[in-house]
Order: sequence, then C-alpha cells, then structure tokens
Amino acid sequence: MKFLDDQKTYLGNQLESEFGGERCFGIVANMDFIMICTYEKDGADPELLLYKKR
Repeated sequence: MKFLDDQKTYLGNQLESEFGGERCFGIVANMDFIMICTYEKDGADPELLLYKKR
C-alpha cells in the first residue's frame, strides 16, 4: 500500500533516543497528519507509536 503522495511535501526527521539503546524515532508530517515511529538500525523492527489525522 502506498502511504505517501509523490505530489505533496512532507517534513521529517530522525532522532536518537536519549534513553540509550539501539532504537531511534522517526517523525513525518504534513498539513494533514503526523506520524511517529521507532525503529532499530537500518530501519529494522519498526513500530508505529502515533498516527493522527488533522
């Protein structure tokens, strides 16, 4: 399933956890939604934490 539209603009960032460990946080948003997830090195073992539509 395609999630993002190639014709829209998205803002995103990756953050390392301040609590240690191997997990990072990924954030993607535009005017319609925000999505926050965690994952390990190279995107392994992803977990969706929050998806909220406006």
